[in-house]
Amino acid sequence: MLREPLSTTLAALPPDFHSARAELLELLRSRGILYRSDTQPILSRDGSSGRWMLDSLGVTLSPRGAKLAGQCLLELLKRFDGHQLATYGLTAVPILQSCILQDDRYRGLLVRKERKQHGSLKLIEGEIDVSEPVVLIDDSVSSGMSMDEATAKLEEAGLRVEGGICLVRFGWYGGFARMQERGYHMEAVYDIWDDFISQMEDEDKPLANPSKWFPAFEWSSERAPEGLHPARLARVVIGEYLSSGRLLRPPSNLGADYDSAGGVWVSLRSRTDIHRRFARGGFWHFPHETRGSTAEDVVMAALSTAAQLTRGEEGLSLVEQSAFAVTFFGALEQCTPGQLDNDRYGIVVRSAERRDKMGGALPRMPGIRNEWHQFQHARIKNGQLASIEPYQLFRHDVVKVVEPEVNWQPTGVPAAAEVPWHKDRNVCGPVAERARDLVLARLFDRSPATAPLTGDLLPQNVDSLYVTVYIDGQLRGCMGTTIRGLDNDLQTIVEAALRDERFAHEAASDPSSVAVTVSLLFDPLEIGQAAPEEIVNYYRHGEQTVMVYRGQQLGILLPFVASTWNLDAVSFAKAVIEKAGLTEPPYRWCRFDCATWLIDDTGVWPTRGGFAEHPALDDLDKYLALHVRYLLKHFKDDGTFYSRYQPFQNRLFEGVDIARQAHGAWVLARAAKTKMHNARELTNAADKIIDALVSHLTDEENDLWLRFENETPSVAELSFLLLALCALPQNHPRRSLTKSIAAKLWSCITLPHGRISTHETEDPALNPFQDYFPGQVLLAL
Repeated sequence: MLREPLSTTLAALPPDFHSARAELLELLRSRGILYRSDTQPILSRDGSSGRWMLDSLGVTLSPRGAKLAGQCLLELLKRFDGHQLATYGLTAVPILQSCILQDDRYRGLLVRKERKQHGSLKLIEGEIDVSEPVVLIDDSVSSGMSMDEATAKLEEAGLRVEGGICLVRFGWYGGFARMQERGYHMEAVYDIWDDFISQMEDEDKPLANPSKWFPAFEWSSERAPEGLHPARLARVVIGEYLSSGRLLRPPSNLGADYDSAGGVWVSLRSRTDIHRRFARGGFWHFPHETRGSTAEDVVMAALSTAAQLTRGEEGLSLVEQSAFAVTFFGALEQCTPGQLDNDRYGIVVRSAERRDKMGGALPRMPGIRNEWHQFQHARIKNGQLASIEPYQLFRHDVVKVVEPEVNWQPTGVPAAAEVPWHKDRNVCGPVAERARDLVLARLFDRSPATAPLTGDLLPQNVDSLYVTVYIDGQLRGCMGTTIRGLDNDLQTIVEAALRDERFAHEAASDPSSVAVTVSLLFDPLEIGQAAPEEIVNYYRHGEQTVMVYRGQQLGILLPFVASTWNLDAVSFAKAVIEKAGLTEPPYRWCRFDCATWLIDDTGVWPTRGGFAEHPALDDLDKYLALHVRYLLKHFKDDGTFYSRYQPFQNRLFEGVDIARQAHGAWVLARAAKTKMHNARELTNAADKIIDALVSHLTDEENDLWLRFENETPSVAELSFLLLALCALPQNHPRRSLTKSIAAKLWSCITLPHGRISTHETEDPALNPFQDYFPGQVLLAL
């Protein structure tokens, strides 16, 4: 497998570029590397001695080298807007001069490190054009110090630095990435690792796939036994390696067929505490890599794992205390974040810039809530990629095989294909129906209409049951108990919930005002001692829950409490501790899976995050009407919206974010153009917001802004106001403002050479100012 960081950005360039690039690379490799000798020291900025350095002047000061360097950079310069080139120091002067000589559209600037002390006293030499963006030229970018200093001096002089190009970048993570992080456009002809170090005889060759690093080993003369369970094969291989230092040769076959096209990993966990992992090792097979048999993959993954253990008796003792599992990955399929499925796929994120940075995540891992969390876990935590770092994303199938007759974590594997019992309406629906029936019988003094529940309705892994009662959306009570007799326990906790003194006892006007949730806690798993900041790594926030205990004190909260009180994972864990009445560690924890079902007059539904999971939106008009009603309900007479709403507390928040108000005007103005029955309300609301916004328009010395109190104005609120105005009818009196606002935005974002970020549209209603701009355009805002 070849890594493709530069090829992906340069591959589309014409053959002439690649020809010049190849010839220049040979010159730089042969004449542009300066080695340390007794007469030639090589010193770094910090004073340390190096074995060699890039010495591009040995090439670019020659006619052919200068011409080739200029050709390469001129092709990359086509990706920039600016035609004003600048360099800092001496090494890139011949490259800059070559560009200017070969293309007269460009002109150059030289930035001095210090202002001249005589003569012109200039800091920047050359004919300066402050309206033209500047592109920095350098022979190399390592720490980025030169680029930083040059950028600062140019910007202090009133110039806009668009970015920079270098012949050779010393990796991505450093000055090159820092410039990109700050918003500068950066390009490079070569990478020091891919184009130089990988070809230097006295340098270690970087692995194309670093996950396939293995310690030095000697093959055994013996072959591992045939037909072993994969976990047993891993145990045998690791045991032999730790005792003799030799690696058993792979068998011809395993006990069954397994797919390792995407890689293999071997894990060792304590038999007595499955949360304690002693070692894990393995590798990925990326697309187009050559590979051997599945048995060979298991042997090499076992070697990778054994390298983390101590050779001899200490390591062998640990192996005896361990249970083994082998995880097989199906072929890696490149995908986007939107194609992930945390219930089905494992993933790998690989940096497109640094070959040693990659990370993976299995499906349904402890603490991983959803696909985005899984992606971030693989990319940031495991892969340690920077937030702006380009990446490749792969998904793969997962099969985990565990040694027979040992316990293992139920996570890290795909969800079962069949509907699990806790998502089955036929199992959980009757429990919810019976609970609400008991509540209604108690509130309205009538006999229950449903039959008692049978004791075998729920599986044996259900630990406890909680009932929560709501009256007109307000919490009336919540109680739970460990299940011993299902129907008797349900009757007991319904009575207790309705007597719950923690909440107001609002009277129920009729049965339609009563809603009930039933929460089933199952698969308890002891985790042990941990701080609240640590325990969050072992449960899925908002889906699972944890109980904390010490002695006779214990506390537990249902997962939807996180939504009810806007608690993040750590705050939720701390709230559980507070409920237990514990004031100091140690804290012992037990994790529970949880399923909560809601029942009201409309039916019974599973919930997520405290909200019912209704079927797919098969009636869009219904949900559109609900959304519009929500917007109008939170609209105030003064032409503003409430800033925030907490549904569980039914709590509104004041506050004006003028950009969001303007966006709301645009939304309502567009909605008003529909044939909805409340179109007139929408029109009136849009007009009120627009009038309120227009009242904050200020035009001081032809400088038009939308100002509110002490907030700094920006193009955001003006942009949304313009879009709202464009959505009004053609004869609306406010439409006259579009040209003046459009002119202001034009002046804010017009670029040199008349370039402007635009979005073409054929809708005349969105182009009332089409005679003002050249062509039909709508500012891309």
